[in-house]
Amino acid sequence: MNTESVTYDVLDKIAELILQDPSVSVRELARRLGYAEEKTIYYWLSKRGFHGIRPFKRAVLTGHYRHGLNGSQEGPRRLGRLPVVSRLSRAGEPFFTGATLPVTLDRGRGLYVLAYDGPPGRAIAHGDFLVVGPLDLEAAEVVLVQTEETGLAVRQVLHPQSTATPLLFDWASCALDEQSVPRGSILQVLRVLKPAMA
Repeated sequence: MNTESVTYDVLDKIAELILQDPSVSVRELARRLGYAEEKTIYYWLSKRGFHGIRPFKRAVLTGHYRHGLNGSQEGPRRLGRLPVVSRLSRAGEPFFTGATLPVTLDRGRGLYVLAYDGPPGRAIAHGDFLVVGPLDLEAAEVVLVQTEETGLAVRQVLHPQSTATPLLFDWASCALDEQSVPRGSILQVLRVLKPAMA
């Protein structure tokens, strides 16, 4: 029996449970997988070089661990599943829905997919799914922001030569936005199209 394959099979199952519930405990993982002790989970994680559940959760949620691929090498575009978030707390913490979406990641690693219900932007509409990664204003073109008035919204990032600080531009008002709090870089926009009527 190929122990490498067994290790990935177990890690894939752990990863799937993490994607279903990113706050799942090691105790719950052991119970759901039929193990009597939590240390069995740590055993499988250590077989692939993960020192604890936190680094593994981070790898799963950021797309660095590609579950379901049994360690196969991928090209520059990587298929993975990311947890879906319905909203952010006032402090910017995501509220996970328990659902996941398959996404193709070709730059950076998204942390989550937001079911966007904010005001439309230049190329982003109400109902789109936004792949949101770590905030990087220096490199970002579009960011997710939190506003007092509308909650979550999208802003274009401007990089004028006259200032070292990037500026946020609000498409709806066609004005600079100095009040909103940037929460993450938008890496991709996914739009589910309705089927055409015959």
